[in-house]
Amino acid sequence: MGQSLVQPNLGLIVWTVVTFLILAFILKKFAWGPILATIDARERAIQEALESSKHARQAADEALAKNKEMVAQARAEAARIVSESQKEAEKIRADLLEKARGDAANVLEQGRKQIELETKQAVAQLKGTVVEVALEAAGKLIRSSLDEPKHRQLVEQYLEELPKLPKSH
Repeated sequence: MGQSLVQPNLGLIVWTVVTFLILAFILKKFAWGPILATIDARERAIQEALESSKHARQAADEALAKNKEMVAQARAEAARIVSESQKEAEKIRADLLEKARGDAANVLEQGRKQIELETKQAVAQLKGTVVEVALEAAGKLIRSSLDEPKHRQLVEQYLEELPKLPKSH
């Protein structure tokens, strides 16, 4: 019995080949079609998933590039706005400074004019007072020798020459 399994038997070989061919025919007829169809469907699904992934990756890359571009544009715009704001602030500061200087110069000029006017008024008033005092003094000294218009003329002439005289200080 141990030897019959190892020794070839022609009948057994024929029946094994026939069984194999029948099984191969049945598998081909009923099983290979659905198995190959399933494999083809799975292959197509994998291919479509790869394509979809590839398109999604490209879309993500494009979105990332667009996002980076938008961020760069936003930064450039922000820098431009800050620069313009600084320039505008500097211009406003310069304008205000110039206006303040102009106002200060106007105030100084008005002050000078006011001082000058008041000085002239004080000098004129002082001259008038000096003329009157001098006339009274001169009149008391020389009452009979000169009349009042000549006295006034002499005093006014003296007062006009007074600023030209050297100061004794």
